[in-house]
Amino acid sequence: MATIAQAAAHICCSRSQFDQYLAEGVITRQPSGQYDLDEVRREVLAHLRSVAAGRGGAAGSKLTDERTRLVAAKRRREERQDALEAGKLVPIEPIERMVASSLRVIRDRLLNVPGEVAYLLAHRPQEEVYETLDGAIRETLEEIASPDFPARVAAAGLAAATNGPHHEEDADVEAEE
Repeated sequence: MATIAQAAAHICCSRSQFDQYLAEGVITRQPSGQYDLDEVRREVLAHLRSVAAGRGGAAGSKLTDERTRLVAAKRRREERQDALEAGKLVPIEPIERMVASSLRVIRDRLLNVPGEVAYLLAHRPQEEVYETLDGAIRETLEEIASPDFPARVAAAGLAAATNGPHHEEDADVEAEE
């Protein structure tokens, strides 16, 4: 049997480190203050092996926390993938592209209205100009509001994507042909 100082020297640690081992429960505290050197050595080596394997001590706790977060992240990723495959989720990028494409087409159609009706309005009375512009804008808005408009825009976007990048003038020429 040995004193605390002798036991600390036996396992090559300081008295404060030995006290820390006692506080953490690594070494079983003896009420008599006398320690079996073989038992102290076994307990400290078991603790050090546990820490090295990532199962004990502060380092082991940190490693365990990291592993837990990694497993949780993998589980969340798998759940998202399952929901995606089940049709409960959809990727946002294609929807953003379709909405942006639709808005560009709407913008272009509305900006084309003055050019389309300008020749009709030359030297006309104000009432006739108003009626012509109102009719052209309402016709364009009706076209945009039609149920098949999103499908036509999507089809035009798909055709543009498959044919490669080209200018709107090229599309107008292809449409005329």
